[in-house]
Amino acid sequence: MMDSRYVAVTGVEKKNIKAVSIPATVKISGKTYKVAYIAAGAFKNCKKLKNVTIGKNVRSIGSKAFSKCKTLKKITVKSKLIKLLAKNAFSRAGKKIVYKFPKSKARAYKKLFAGKK
Repeated sequence: MMDSRYVAVTGVEKKNIKAVSIPATVKISGKTYKVAYIAAGAFKNCKKLKNVTIGKNVRSIGSKAFSKCKTLKKITVKSKLIKLLAKNAFSRAGKKIVYKFPKSKARAYKKLFAGKK
């Protein structure tokens, strides 16, 4: 359930992006919101996407969020708040993705992200 203080990344206008950085916050109509969710299918079919940085306020990553991102090579996670990672968030994504996690969450996130293809 989303809270009015938080917003979700729902997608991109152009599917040919090579890198994406999800910010910690965004300003909309003069109000600042924390970017806490990556919606289901948000980056699906971004076939040229190679690098992803996930901001420090992200709490959940939806189903097939990065599905079919075949060239995905590196994911940097800045958030220490991720509790929900959909089972198929990275289905049919890059074969050898390198993850970089915050030190304090490395063990937990390795377990959480393992097998999410």
